Amino acid sequence: MYPARYFQEQHPERLLSLVQQSPLASILFDNHLSGLNEVVYTPLVFDEAKWVFIGHVVKSNPLVQQNDSMVKLLFHGPNSYISPSHSEALTLPSWLYANVQIEGRFELVADHQLKRDMMTQITDHFEREFHDPWLVSSLETNKLDTLFKHIAFFTISIEQWHGNFKLSQNKSPKVKAQIMQSLKTRGNEALSELVGSYIDDEDTNNKVANY
Repeated sequence: MYPARYFQEQHPERLLSLVQQSPLASILFDNHLSGLNEVVYTPLVFDEAKWVFIGHVVKSNPLVQQNDSMVKLLFHGPNSYISPSHSEALTLPSWLYANVQIEGRFELVADHQLKRDMMTQITDHFEREFHDPWLVSSLETNKLDTLFKHIAFFTISIEQWHGNFKLSQNKSPKVKAQIMQSLKTRGNEALSELVGSYIDDEDTNNKVANY
């Protein structure tokens, strides 16, 4: 079985958390000419109320030709090389990572008001980190209408999703704690926290004792 069962992640909250922290998606779809996958990159926002991803691309993007087709989304979380020097219990180098794969249906949005609502939702989502956020409403209507002539809005409804989280789940609490500490020292706080999220309450007590 690949990946090993302990590296498979199906919990929606964990998957959604990674997607929200790493919103730039690699979107894969068929290229009928080459027989290979076409790949485009665009940030997506997950609409929890409708359970769909929303986004927009320029109309020249080949993704626009995939209306009502299945696509695959790849979201890549934090990752890092792990040296055997992280712990006396590690005998070989490894690489830790957390990725989410999603299969869903791509659909273009035609309604003008819905496009405006989506543009506002996407922009507000990414502008929320700024002290003085930029607002879609700051654009004049005619300016916005002109921009929309060059932009395609879309939704991707989820049909299935799963994660491949290789985060030392098969290691002892002591080894995981040592890996976490090493990652923190190297400045990879995000990956360290992910490794720690797989240590239960009992493991956490052991982790503190072994630092």
